[in-house]
Amino acid sequence: MNVTRDGDTFTAEEGGTVLGAARLAPGGGVVLELGETREGVALALLRAVNAARADADEVEQRPVSHGSVHLQTDDQSAVVQLVSRLVPRVFRSSGTVVSAPRNGWVTVYDEVIDREPHQLARLGRELSNASGLVVFTIGIEKDKVVHYIALERGRTLDEYVSVPEFRGPLPPGDAIALRANPTVVARLTGAQPGAIRSVARTAASPDDLPPADLLLREISLAIGLEGTHVRFDEARYLPGALVVEHE
Repeated sequence: MNVTRDGDTFTAEEGGTVLGAARLAPGGGVVLELGETREGVALALLRAVNAARADADEVEQRPVSHGSVHLQTDDQSAVVQLVSRLVPRVFRSSGTVVSAPRNGWVTVYDEVIDREPHQLARLGRELSNASGLVVFTIGIEKDKVVHYIALERGRTLDEYVSVPEFRGPLPPGDAIALRANPTVVARLTGAQPGAIRSVARTAASPDDLPPADLLLREISLAIGLEGTHVRFDEARYLPGALVVEHE
């Protein structure tokens, strides 16, 4: 897919076919016109717009964090109700996006999580505890580290950090505990333990691992999670997504 720009209009094409377009609107908004519902088209257009804005403003890129909460259910309405009730109790947020069911999971994105990655675990634990469901929180911290937590009924069953000591030194036992447990993940998700073991690697430095976005995609694919690369400001454009606004 190729995205081109003509003034304030960005066009996504593939094989000579126009898939969609985005144009800048007054006040800084973006108007999307999509010829089909592939989420990748909207994401490619939005990222081209954001990159153009950054170039125009000569903004120095800061390390980016983003994450999402995945609930093992096909009931989007039930997740919307949970989010409406619980999110304001966890942190002050202006809005949350709840995806349509994908591969047996409904995903939650929130604007606070992308700013404050430590809030991801809090929200995941509250949603798992209230719903009784299997929940995965997963994301990237500061463009460097992949972090996931697997929960069931609010209890942490597995936690993985690609660079265990990224936040500071840990006792040897604690560092080892932050390696993935493929057996647990397989029990919770039906994933193949060998696949989890091969991609959920750890190292002393991010430089010793693949780029975090690639590592995130590989781990997500092995587990069966979709949309983990999506940021909050992109999530509302996912097909079937619902936006929950908080007062």
